[in-house]
Amino acid sequence: MNRLQEKLDLLLEKYSVAAKAVLKDDKTVVIDGMELPILSYRSERRFVELKNMVNNGTLVGISVMRVARIIGKGSDIYETLYRELDLCQYILQRKIKSIMVMANDNVLNSIATTEDGIVCTIEISATLKEGEIPKDKHEIISQRGIACDVVVDAQLKQDSIYVFGQENKKYTDVDFELYGLSIEEIAVVRAAFGLAQNKNYDEMKNIDANLCRLVEMAKKSAACGEREVM
Repeated sequence: MNRLQEKLDLLLEKYSVAAKAVLKDDKTVVIDGMELPILSYRSERRFVELKNMVNNGTLVGISVMRVARIIGKGSDIYETLYRELDLCQYILQRKIKSIMVMANDNVLNSIATTEDGIVCTIEISATLKEGEIPKDKHEIISQRGIACDVVVDAQLKQDSIYVFGQENKKYTDVDFELYGLSIEEIAVVRAAFGLAQNKNYDEMKNIDANLCRLVEMAKKSAACGEREVM
């Protein structure tokens, strides 16, 4: 976290943001004594562009958003559900009103429905070996096209540059001010900086409260086998 904090301090100083922001971990930032969720994944370019396509008229008549994410063994599948439910609401710019979940040990399948009837299917499995990078895919189906954050006919995200030799290396730089950080690390720094700059503390607290309620509904649905409605 020290390296991420250094980058955050650099941005705060560069853009003259007076608020004191300290990263507690990759999910929480402390700003002027308040602990706030940063929802860092929202700052990843792939999700920003999916959101743009949904809301600028590129995609018309959206019916389904499909999500799949594979995480490491022993990881909390409901913590990942929190993330994916937030991404569905953020990208679609709609609230989820009902959810049904089927869970078994380290796997979870969920069907959530937005206020205007868009169906969000979420598949989560905690099966990767320790240290393996999580794999995911987000796809939106509409009357006028399909949008996805993984290129056509690919199952894994590609890097920008590959160097093959005695030691194979790959590079993907997506931020001109934060070289050397991974995409996920850049998102953490950018999200914490944006929160300190915009001071939208109440908004983030409300989003977190809504997501926590949805997760509780999901757990209740998994236990009783019935759909839960907000």
